[in-house]
Amino acid sequence: MSVEPTFSLHARDGGRLGVRPLDAGDAVALRRFNAGLSAATRSLFLPHAYDEITLARHIERSRRGRDRAYLAFDEDGAVAGYAFLWEFDQSVPLLGVGLADSWQGRGLGEPLMQRLIDDARTAGCAGIELTTLPTNERAFRLYRRVGFESIGEVKNVAGDGRVVRELRMFLALRPGARPLEREFRPPEESPEDSP
Repeated sequence: MSVEPTFSLHARDGGRLGVRPLDAGDAVALRRFNAGLSAATRSLFLPHAYDEITLARHIERSRRGRDRAYLAFDEDGAVAGYAFLWEFDQSVPLLGVGLADSWQGRGLGEPLMQRLIDDARTAGCAGIELTTLPTNERAFRLYRRVGFESIGEVKNVAGDGRVVRELRMFLALRPGARPLEREFRPPEESPEDSP
């Protein structure tokens, strides 16, 4: 990839990923990332559709600061991870993290999540929410380890339009912070999100 990494992640086994903010030219790389996920991983990581219009909108939202999104890439420049805080301009953004199959279980999810948590804390966010499928036990353990608490179940609109039942989790970044009342779905398009 042509853009230098902002920071690096180091796997337990010595592997390294460069991480940088989502960039205007990343639509093709994101499509390849999604297509390269196994069916099992794709069934757990359901952020949004990967068509040209949707990707352009998410890239633009990130560029404008409405979302915070990062790509993690290997030494060959292939995208190995995608992480984001949707609605980063709100008091309680929504967190999502996905890693390519070959990078899962190597100790990278926690530092990537911690970077997003630090970004939200620095920006003055009150808390962070996320959702996860009840069957995603490894992710659930990670989320609990970094401080998220399960606060119930929600119906979430997955990137392919299906409605799925997920666990809702919350991390307070300020005393007394509470989750927002919201619908769970990819961020809605607004005129300023058009590329």
